[in-house]
Amino acid sequence: MQVDRWPIIGRSQLIRAFRPGERATKEAPFRTLRTHGWATAGVSVVTRNESSATGRLTIFSVLNMDAARLAREGEHRGATTLAKAAATIEASAEFLLLKQFLTGHSIKDVSAVLDGGTEEAQWTDVHELLKRLARETNSTRARCSPKVKLPEVFAGKLSRERGLLILNADGGGRTAVPPSLAKAVHRENVGDCLALETEQLDDHQMVVNALPGIDTGPASAPGFSPFGRNARVHALTKADAKRLAGTPAPLRILVPVAIGA
Repeated sequence: MQVDRWPIIGRSQLIRAFRPGERATKEAPFRTLRTHGWATAGVSVVTRNESSATGRLTIFSVLNMDAARLAREGEHRGATTLAKAAATIEASAEFLLLKQFLTGHSIKDVSAVLDGGTEEAQWTDVHELLKRLARETNSTRARCSPKVKLPEVFAGKLSRERGLLILNADGGGRTAVPPSLAKAVHRENVGDCLALETEQLDDHQMVVNALPGIDTGPASAPGFSPFGRNARVHALTKADAKRLAGTPAPLRILVPVAIGA
């Protein structure tokens, strides 16, 4: 299993990363980021209803959030480096293909994809594309990490134990997650992928930011088996549940028949 952060964000998330507690609709923080080269312009997606265009939504690489945080902390060179890396991803063939997939859909559908609120079965092609973007984003972030200090990302899958929502990270770490925090990013069920970013503001303050997670591991990874003696039912994934809830195959009984001479 390999869980990464959802690779795309909206402008409101970018502004909150730069100015925690600021109204996400304010224009000035975004203008500041753009003026200094600490954020990209993003990629604009035209939304439509059945008959006409209804507006535009701008999607950004999640690396812009890292750049915005560095800019807030005065690490301007690092912020510029991350923003340039984000621009490279947004100019990639995968990101442009994502724009093509989303263009022409309703603002509700595009917003759901942007926020991680869509089922993989509904948008299979889009999710596969997002997985490729997430892998590239994670790889790019890792290359930048030795040069700049980035917030720690704790990503994994959710389980439920004794009434608590538990995030199980890839490396074996575990932490309890407030249900409201998970619900806010459409990740509140057993098996959902979630990412938490922790950032120390000072000796008395820490910010924990929740993001949707996405499983970028191999598709051939073994799933839950109801016949396994050591199966952990509380770790049942959506794919497992879907398979178990499917229509059973017709029962076939072979009866030997003697054929006379």
